[in-house]
Amino acid sequence: MARPHLLPFTVVSIAALAACDRSESASAPASAGATAAGATAAAAPAAPAPSGASAVAPAASCPTGKWEYDYADMFLETLARNSSGARVVSERGKYICTFNGNERGSYVCETSEGGVENVFEAPTAGMAMRITLKMNGRSSADYEPAGPGRWKTTRADMSGLRVETKATLGGRDMPVPATNAFSGMDRPGTLFEYRCEGDVFKLKPIVEGMATDFITMKRVP
Repeated sequence: MARPHLLPFTVVSIAALAACDRSESASAPASAGATAAGATAAAAPAAPAPSGASAVAPAASCPTGKWEYDYADMFLETLARNSSGARVVSERGKYICTFNGNERGSYVCETSEGGVENVFEAPTAGMAMRITLKMNGRSSADYEPAGPGRWKTTRADMSGLRVETKATLGGRDMPVPATNAFSGMDRPGTLFEYRCEGDVFKLKPIVEGMATDFITMKRVP
């Protein structure tokens, strides 16, 4: 079973390593734009909601609100970069993060009842590689400003979250390399970069000497 990290978002990095069984991390292809946009969006005054608008909060409140993280989408994209035949076999459950506060605040992330289980498959060396990722429980953290478009975690509690990754190749169990690649990220002091783009929230840990991907979450009512 994988060790819980500061954010289950780092599961996607495990996915990159498991997909190609290499030591290098995948880089973020479409998320390497200027970070000023995220800082500007976070600081911009909220525009009044038009009459009859939905209850979804405007982008200016980002990241305050509820966000759904679909790691199936991100995991499949990572696999597809290494295998053109990658596909989702099955999906179950949701993972919702509730943020209170923009530059400074706290969040709680939790799975729907019964947890999350996603199964992926990709052809590798003429055989089918199948990866199952499971998450169950909740995590929480507090954060404070650490410069434009960044925050620093001041408290993290991963004790209630279980993350499990299993991989098979040609029907035989195989080890998942570098499961603890982000060991230590469950400690306070981790820096994160974030961007707010409409009803999309992008977040990634800043890890010295390692390329990390932005995780994309979509706002939910």
